[in-house]
Amino acid sequence: MNSCTFSDYVSERNRIINEERHHFHGEKLVLNEDESKLNDFIMKVKLEELELSYKDSIQFLPKQHFSIAKNNIEKSKLFNILKKIPKGCSLHCHLLAAVSVDFLIENITYRDNLYGKYINDRFKLKFMKSEAAKEDEWISLKEMRDKDKNFDSWLKTELSLLVDNANSKDTSLESIWTKFKKTFSVVYDMLSYKPVFEEYYYQCLKELHEDNVMFGEFRGTPMPLYDLEGTKYDMEDFFKLLINIEDNFKKDHKKFFGARYIHSIYRGVSLDDLKTELCNILAMKKKFPKLIVGLDFVGFEEEGHSLVNFYEELDKIKNDINFFFHAGETNWFGSTDMNLVDAILMKSKRIGHAFALSRHPVLMDLVLKQDIAIELCPISNQILLLNDDPRNHPAASLLARGFPVVVCNDDPSAWDASGLTYDWYITFMAMTPKTCGLKFLKQLALNSLKYCALDDNDKCDAIEEWKQKWHSFISSMLRTIEK
Repeated sequence: MNSCTFSDYVSERNRIINEERHHFHGEKLVLNEDESKLNDFIMKVKLEELELSYKDSIQFLPKQHFSIAKNNIEKSKLFNILKKIPKGCSLHCHLLAAVSVDFLIENITYRDNLYGKYINDRFKLKFMKSEAAKEDEWISLKEMRDKDKNFDSWLKTELSLLVDNANSKDTSLESIWTKFKKTFSVVYDMLSYKPVFEEYYYQCLKELHEDNVMFGEFRGTPMPLYDLEGTKYDMEDFFKLLINIEDNFKKDHKKFFGARYIHSIYRGVSLDDLKTELCNILAMKKKFPKLIVGLDFVGFEEEGHSLVNFYEELDKIKNDINFFFHAGETNWFGSTDMNLVDAILMKSKRIGHAFALSRHPVLMDLVLKQDIAIELCPISNQILLLNDDPRNHPAASLLARGFPVVVCNDDPSAWDASGLTYDWYITFMAMTPKTCGLKFLKQLALNSLKYCALDDNDKCDAIEEWKQKWHSFISSMLRTIEK
């Protein structure tokens, strides 16, 4: 057996470590002098927080349930640095859960003419005239608050997945999804009230902008907007309103680049309803070609149809609209995860979650070959019981191999969050090596721009705008740390 000196051994060891590091997400980037200075500072802050966790692993915030860790994450020095980073784009966020739950309670549920009522054991909120409400036995939220001083705390539990027993092992995947779906039914009628929807969507854009996100893509379905005079608005009105609100927001916030819409269909849809819905959304896309950029299926993946069941209808429209499919949001192996095969074969531009991808080496190779971005939503995966410790998240192995990944927030309202920084923090602290710094963060932002659904001209403009923001961020941070 050949032997080697310790010096040779160390040299080979370092070669392997450096080669592995070179493959990691973002490591091929080259930082300039100013970026390198800031990277040294960020690494110092990151290592300080990690060292505390190495000494007492219970203190590692990403491992704690997000509802418990959130307040302490906000106090983190690193979190507040990440919040200032120009993050580019938000690419996987559901419209009905895109705004902080505190905004819903404080700015919407205190409006006049809002009533509540249990229907089929589900609490619902709706704006109504008092006569109609009284006739149908709805109760005003003002009256509910007068009777219960803890009403807002209770309402927050109805609008989100915040729970007292966050670490309970008794909660099942099925029960958490039942509660999750319930949160959407609570707010649906409330947010369909046209004056409220206008305020709500403006706030969606505002919360992204405040988190240094310049562009957002929202998954949703056209809502049946109404007003108190009995006017009902159709699908075309809904899309016109999205455009008008965005235009108004951009007048107020000159550096915000805009938003796009990805149409979402419930994955339990019947084939006949699917045909109708596809026909409708393609008609709307012809009228709003810039706004409507894609199609997806949503809902609890274990319950709905597989993508292969929709192949024939989807194949007919593959040249008319892009696909951005949820797939592999599951812990099962050889079952629900087969949606990944279909998402790849049907040329999905990005894949939502792809939690099960790391078990499929052939699919992994195809994702790399076809340059399909993975939409990583670490907080969502924890809250919805796929993974309780992001250090063990399967996407960590994808990052280690340099897969194209974008970090997303999924349904921030449901876990009392807003913006992207929380998910960036969890990813950066728990799913990267301790030596990983600004290159990784810069690559996340660049990926969000590369894989967003903007057309080529708009994408080039967005990248140039982001570069200016990035330069300003670097300069501003250096001035701060050099004081």
